[in-house]
Amino acid sequence: MSQMNNDPMNPMLEGTYGCTIPRRGRALIAKIMAAKMPLTLTRVMVGSGSCPEGLFPGDLEDLVEPVAAATSNEPMYDGDTVHMTVEYRSDLNGGLDRGFWIREFGVFARDLDGEEVMLYYGTLGDYPQWVSAYSNNGIDTRRFPISITVGEGATVIIDYSPEAFMTAEDVAQYCVVVMLPQFLVEAQKLIDAHNGDPEAHPALQNLNAALDSRLSLLELMYNTDVSGNPFTVTFDTLTGLAVTGVWNTTQKRIEF
Repeated sequence: MSQMNNDPMNPMLEGTYGCTIPRRGRALIAKIMAAKMPLTLTRVMVGSGSCPEGLFPGDLEDLVEPVAAATSNEPMYDGDTVHMTVEYRSDLNGGLDRGFWIREFGVFARDLDGEEVMLYYGTLGDYPQWVSAYSNNGIDTRRFPISITVGEGATVIIDYSPEAFMTAEDVAQYCVVVMLPQFLVEAQKLIDAHNGDPEAHPALQNLNAALDSRLSLLELMYNTDVSGNPFTVTFDTLTGLAVTGVWNTTQKRIEF
């Protein structure tokens, strides 16, 4: 779908291709921001009606001619704006029996008093899109990307099943924005736990023990006051030897 007119104050004359946030929708956004409450989306609808000539679309409270329930993806946040894609497919709601022209769509939300309000209204004007009946030959899909400015830090809750198919671009964005930060947090937890395990990194621990042993031998050789020829003797075992010192098993030496 090409770019729609997203100006909520645009009166959109009959035949114009665009969208608006109706007055009641703007009032709801103001209320949820003032009350610091989440915005709850309740449903998405597509229809075949056209806004009557002379009527400001911002005054609409429902689709002119609603036809079927649609769906969407999960909202994506960008500062104070929520981006989502409205989607209608011929396989939804048990399958479409007969085709129809999509000329309008609406996104509905729950008001603070529990009443449902049309939050967003889009019209295809002179460019309606035909949706064919569902068949085994394939699924007819129509998508309409929308953006709703709801205020910095606002939360949007979907109170219906977001069943929209994800495109390759959707998957890429979801992985980067949602999955990657979660993966990095969980991966760091595993790394920290592994590094804190005394049994971890056995090769490094053995190397460290070997280096410590060699360093101890050097200290013994050069820090001991020997007037003649210095020497160091190590033993893998004390079998057959009589000693009076203390056997250091790890360092394989006798200490006096």
